[in-house]
Amino acid sequence: MKKVIMGEKLDEIVINAVNLLCDTVSTTLGPKGNNAIISASSLPAFVTNDGVTIARNIESNDIEINTILEILKEASIKTDEIVGDGTTTTLVLLKELMNYTSLLVKKGISKYDIKRKLNAEEIIIKELIKKYSHIPNNEELKSIAITSAKDENIGLIIYDVFKKIRNLVGIDITTSNKESTVVTFYKGYTIDTLIASQYFFKDTNEIKLINPYIILSEESIYDLETLSEVINDSIVNKKELLIMAPDFDEDVVNKVLSLNFDNEVKIYLLKNPEFGKKQYTLLNDIQSICNCKTYKNIFNHKNIGVVKEVIIDKDKTHFYFEHNINDYISKVEIEKAKLKDDFEIEYYEKRISMLKNGLATIEVGAKTVSEAREIKMHYDDSLHAISSAINGVSVGGGITYLKVSSFLNNDFILKEILKSPFRQILKNANLNYEDIENEITNRYERIYNVKTDSFESIENTSVLDSTEVLIKSLENAISITNLLLNTNSLVINEQLKNIDIDRDINI
Repeated sequence: MKKVIMGEKLDEIVINAVNLLCDTVSTTLGPKGNNAIISASSLPAFVTNDGVTIARNIESNDIEINTILEILKEASIKTDEIVGDGTTTTLVLLKELMNYTSLLVKKGISKYDIKRKLNAEEIIIKELIKKYSHIPNNEELKSIAITSAKDENIGLIIYDVFKKIRNLVGIDITTSNKESTVVTFYKGYTIDTLIASQYFFKDTNEIKLINPYIILSEESIYDLETLSEVINDSIVNKKELLIMAPDFDEDVVNKVLSLNFDNEVKIYLLKNPEFGKKQYTLLNDIQSICNCKTYKNIFNHKNIGVVKEVIIDKDKTHFYFEHNINDYISKVEIEKAKLKDDFEIEYYEKRISMLKNGLATIEVGAKTVSEAREIKMHYDDSLHAISSAINGVSVGGGITYLKVSSFLNNDFILKEILKSPFRQILKNANLNYEDIENEITNRYERIYNVKTDSFESIENTSVLDSTEVLIKSLENAISITNLLLNTNSLVINEQLKNIDIDRDINI
C-alpha cells in the first residue's frame, strides 16, 4: 500500500522534522552547550554533546516525519564527513532558513526564485568569509584544538600529535579498557602483521629485530633451497633476517622454525598483508625504506636490504628507518596528484604520512566504556577541527557570520539567518544575546568569550573557527533547503499486515 503526501500537509511534515532534528542538536552548540543521553538497543546508554552523534540517533515514531529525518540527517552529517566538524552549525542555520523560506513561499514567492536567490547569496557570502580568514599560527591552531575538544587537556594532546604527524590519516584514535589515555608514536612505516606461523613469537608478544637483513619477494616461496644463499649469509654474519612474500609453503615455514630453534638464528617469515595492486605498492614502499630490490624466483645476497629496526607484534609490524627517501616521497606525491578516487587518495595520504612523519595512535581510556566513547568523540572533533583549520581560520563564536551579515543588504534572505549561530551559542550559555550583540556590532572590535564570560579583543582572541567548516556549514544548510524546497511529494510504502498472499496479491 502506498501513501502519497503533497501540498501543505507535506510542508508541515518537513517543518516538524526540521524542528525536531535541529532543536535537539542546536542545544549542544558552543562551549556551554548541553548534553544529550543516547540510548541504543545494542549498546549501553551514554551521555554526549557531540552534534553529529546526536543527529545520527534521532528518530520519530511517525513514519512520515522519520522519512524526512533520514534525508535531513544524511545531508547535514555530510558537513562532518567532509571537514570533520560543523554538523551543529549546519542544523542551526538550516532551521532558521527552512522556517523563513517556508514563510516566503506562503507569501507567494516562487520556490525557484528563492533557490536562485540563495545560490547567488551563497557566492557573495563565501567570498566575504574568505576575506576575513587568515592562515593560523601555532597558538591559534592550539586554540582551535582546545575549543573544538571543549577540554584543554584533550586539545593540547591533539595539537601535539598533529604537529608531529601533520596528517589526519596518520593519526588513529581508539578506545581502550584502561583508565588513562596513552599516546604512541610510530616513527616509521607500519603494516598489518600476517606472520607465517604464530610459533615465531615463541613465549613473547613482540619480536624486535635490530639492523636486520630484509628480503622482499613478488612471488610465494615453495622451496627453502632457493633461499639457501641468503640464509647462509645471515647465519655467517650473525644477522637477523626478515623475509616477506605473498605466501610460504608449509614445509618452508616448518624448516625455518626448526632453524630458529636448533641453531639459534633469527629468521622470520611475513606474508604480504595486501591484495592485488596494493601488494606491489607495499613492496615498493618497503623497498625504498630498506634500500633493496624485490626478488622473483632467484634469491641472492647482492640486493639484500637493511633497515634500522623492525618490531613485529601480533597486530602490527613497524619498520623504522633513517636514510633519506625524499625522492621516492616526491614520486608518490606526484602519483597522488593524478588520483580522483577518494579511497585511493586517502590510501596514498596515509602512505605519505608514514614515509614522512610516521604514525600516531591515541588510545582513549576512562573508568567506564560509555565515558571512553564520549571522550573519544571530543578527540575526534578536535583532530578534524585542527586538520581543516590548517588552511585558514576565522573569528569564532558565530562572530564571522555576524560580521558578514552586517555587509548584506536588507533584501538578502540570509542576512538574519547568519546571526543564528551566534545567538544560539549565547542562548545555550543562558546569556542575553541582544545586549552582547549590540556591544559587538557597534564596531566589531571585541568578541564575547563564552568560556571565560568576558569580552576580549577581536584581534587577539583565542575563539577561532576553521574557515572551511564555516563555508561547508553554510553550503550544506543551503543545499538541504534547496532540496526540500523542490520536493513536492512524499511517497510512503506502508507494509501490508494480516493479508492472504494468495488472495490479495496477484504475482
